[in-house]
Amino acid sequence: MMKYLLNSTGSPVVRERFFNFYLTAGCALPTIEDMNEKKWEPLEQGKLDKINSLFLKTYPESEYGSLGRDISNYWIGLLRESWDDKDEDLRRLDLDYNPSDPLSRVEQKTTVIAYADSIKREGEKSLETLDRFFKTWLPAVGGLHILPACTVVEDRFNDGYFSQVERNNIHSAFGSNELFADIVKRYFSMNDIVLGHVDIENPVFQEYLQGHDKAGLKFYTFTMEEYESLKAAGSFDKVFRPRPFPLFTIFRRLPVEMPYRSLSHSGRVDVMIKLIKKMRGITLEHPVINILWLFNKIKNDQMLLDEDYRFITEFIEWIENKGINRKEIFTESMTQEVQHVPYIFVPGIDNEECLLEACGFTPPQAEAAASIFRETNMRLFGEEIRALTTFSHVQVDVNTTTFEGLKALACDLVFYLKKDLNMLRLDAVNYAFKKWGTSCFGLPELDSLMKIIYLSMECISPRMIPNLEVNDSLTTILNQMTSGSAPPPMMHDFFLASLLPAVFHSGKPEIIGRIFSKIKEYNPPHDSIRFSLSESHDGKSVRGSLDLLTFEERMVLTRAVTENGGYVKYKSIPAGSCPVVEFEQFCRETGFDAETLQASIFTDSGDGMLYLKPELKSIGDINSVVPELSRGAGETLQFFFTRIIDGRDPYELCISTRDSLPALFDEELELNRFLAFETLAFAIMGRNVKTIYFNDLLALPNDYKRVKVTGELRNIKRTKVNYDELLSKLEFKKSFEARLVKRMNNLIALVDSDPALHFRGEEACLIQAPEGVPVALIGNRCGEARSLCAVNLSGDTVNLLIDPVDAGFSDASSVIDNISGREFDMIDGKINIIMEPYARMWLSLEAVAVPAEKLV
Repeated sequence: MMKYLLNSTGSPVVRERFFNFYLTAGCALPTIEDMNEKKWEPLEQGKLDKINSLFLKTYPESEYGSLGRDISNYWIGLLRESWDDKDEDLRRLDLDYNPSDPLSRVEQKTTVIAYADSIKREGEKSLETLDRFFKTWLPAVGGLHILPACTVVEDRFNDGYFSQVERNNIHSAFGSNELFADIVKRYFSMNDIVLGHVDIENPVFQEYLQGHDKAGLKFYTFTMEEYESLKAAGSFDKVFRPRPFPLFTIFRRLPVEMPYRSLSHSGRVDVMIKLIKKMRGITLEHPVINILWLFNKIKNDQMLLDEDYRFITEFIEWIENKGINRKEIFTESMTQEVQHVPYIFVPGIDNEECLLEACGFTPPQAEAAASIFRETNMRLFGEEIRALTTFSHVQVDVNTTTFEGLKALACDLVFYLKKDLNMLRLDAVNYAFKKWGTSCFGLPELDSLMKIIYLSMECISPRMIPNLEVNDSLTTILNQMTSGSAPPPMMHDFFLASLLPAVFHSGKPEIIGRIFSKIKEYNPPHDSIRFSLSESHDGKSVRGSLDLLTFEERMVLTRAVTENGGYVKYKSIPAGSCPVVEFEQFCRETGFDAETLQASIFTDSGDGMLYLKPELKSIGDINSVVPELSRGAGETLQFFFTRIIDGRDPYELCISTRDSLPALFDEELELNRFLAFETLAFAIMGRNVKTIYFNDLLALPNDYKRVKVTGELRNIKRTKVNYDELLSKLEFKKSFEARLVKRMNNLIALVDSDPALHFRGEEACLIQAPEGVPVALIGNRCGEARSLCAVNLSGDTVNLLIDPVDAGFSDASSVIDNISGREFDMIDGKINIIMEPYARMWLSLEAVAVPAEKLV
């Protein structure tokens, strides 16, 4: 099958299929004039001039010297080389692209979000195994989003492969660059470019740690003195970040002087022991020197690599042999995610002297030994530096304000632009430009940098859609899709991952209506489309549904996650404070008078923030001041104010889709509900790119074993499936897995064949069910094609009357359910259906024509 069926400027066969689709679906047909209005040309001079202009604007000479000019020349030269190097067949397809019809780049193919090793088989490259699994068991799968697949360090924390050693070379265990290129060519495909950072094992960062100063220009690195100076000036105070870990991670560079440079770490410790003994007459043993060497890293509450953590283990053994309780020195971190105990110092261990005194040394001994250690530490062990690590201790940010950092970005970008990818996910783009004294999030300069990337793609890879990933509320996403003269062609949305479980917990389909009301409010351009998720490799984003769920609904979902064995990840917020707009939202939802309640418990500083009165330190204190709160708001009150009092706000819910739903103890019912969940998700996604996370193809439950092994909470839903073990289950036709995979495949085949869900159609809509009836009705439409998805959200049988006019089926005498094959006649002008617990239907006027080869 040809990959670009809807590119009207291709061969006669492609053109004929293109027009036949429109005649069948009844969608609005672009005119020949519109479609032939513009011809794409590689390296169009006007676009290259814009790239140059944007570089000069983003990096003005007064601030950055010749950077703008230098990087522009390099970048444009690299684009020219890359076009010349591109495969001839891909260049021909590019030359056929019609830029006046950007939606022609989209395909109606549900996209599976998968790791390159989501499923593995001994002795086989995991990308081969993944491809075989789809071909054999899920032939309907035509879309594939391969999560970061470039070189990683597998045997330690790597942020789900988003911490890449190299960003332009496929990890050998997954396959080769050639295998990767072949697979993405055969699917409606997407891969990630991780714009903002690389793994600390990146060769250039390691060069810097080895002593090559110029290599450090690729990153944001500071001496301890530089860091302290900038910190004191408030340069980092406003920086926004999505993780609770330290913003800066401490690393050591190799000693400059010989012979210290050539010594092993143990050899340097021996030198330090002899030095302190000689100069102060005090004997410190290896475990003590090692913990002094590690002191600043522990104080920084940063996650430690195994080679560092072993020093804590040795030190604890040493102090306990001395009869010292470890709790006198260590407590546990509240933020680290590691497989070992995350030790940090107890309050009071503020410097090396305090630590040595806690080890049993007298104050004079502690002061004497600590002073010698500090004086010779950097000379003997190497300089400690701080590197910006926005996402974790192993992900060092690439500096996009230096030639070296921007050059690395250009080289990594063209690795993807030379592939036959349909979409390129620009990961965490809002963090990719930094300016101290600001939030370093979504800065104006970033907008220019993104335009440069878009223009670069247009210059040599016009069929590839840039997919902007911003893990934020639907409001933020729609605002970005509608602001400016050039909205992003595609953006991720994250709201369904939290919203749909809330819908199933409450049984209230009207929650879904908030999505479409918000979309209608912004009315994004039809050519701008969403990459829509019901689940992803990360935790469920609380922020993604922040503007769609009430505090009560968020509270119910957060509690359900905990009760069902998941994990809630918290971020720190200023304790005792609350934004005015958030407080007003709470009052609207709970019915309290905002002015009266505010006067009782808050002080208003006039800066948009409210501050709890100093005497209110607990929920009980608040209840004593306003007793009616506990009666009127109950658990919602506790959820809302606990966040404020503790200064901790849930930001991510780590749990599998299957376990995020209310607990069931009937396997058949659970299977039906899971399929109902995914069916409803696809219907809501509608015309947008529909996705499903690999784990949800199999309804995988929480993976506690993987969390225990790695310590990473997100790994509860990052199972690595053994192909041969799964095979034995799939071959037993009555197994849960076999029944689920068959129905899931056929569901994907249906939604990918339904002309009502075509990407040129309209946004889906919620059709109101009778009040109190727990059935979600979602309509989709493209031209004359219509479909109606009905999902019973409850464990009860429901009798439902549907008005055919509301459903888009006016003048019809009957409709057909494409899932069961049943036909429903109109009775007294209504569609009368009886829905079993968690039943699902996909209604249309005529049966959707699904290719037989896609069904199992």
